[in-house]
Amino acid sequence: MSPVDQGPVPLGPYREWPGLDASAHAKMDRHQVRAIAERLTSHLEDMLTVDEHLKPASKAAYGAWDAAQAFYPSVQSGHDTLVDQHSRFLHAVLDMIKKLHASAHMYDATEADLERRIAAVDKRLHAVPTTDLFQHGSPASPPPTASPNSLNPDARD
Repeated sequence: MSPVDQGPVPLGPYREWPGLDASAHAKMDRHQVRAIAERLTSHLEDMLTVDEHLKPASKAAYGAWDAAQAFYPSVQSGHDTLVDQHSRFLHAVLDMIKKLHASAHMYDATEADLERRIAAVDKRLHAVPTTDLFQHGSPASPPPTASPNSLNPDARD
């Protein structure tokens, strides 16, 4: 097997990419990065209220029929998976917003407020957070450790 060339990638094919300036250095339009962060924040605001619709129906809502009652554990498992995925989505979007803010050098209390609100959603849904919130302040109680789930079967962070 031939050795892999560790040298730089030739820039010829990439010269027209708008993220490179004339000297082939990466450039960033901070205004666009801020606009993307604002749009993601707006979408996150919408998603913070979705948990109102993630309340499971009681076992009695499925009736007394034996097949319906036997189906209930599957429904509960599906609900738990939705809660887990919703929480993961909220945390992933917040993480991206933080990275965009850091890239555009804009730090403010917005992230701290979003962290607090996501923690409130996690608490209402009894979700196990998979990321460490409160990088802008200390939580009222420490977040629980990771637990096994569909995307993290070994409960590793």
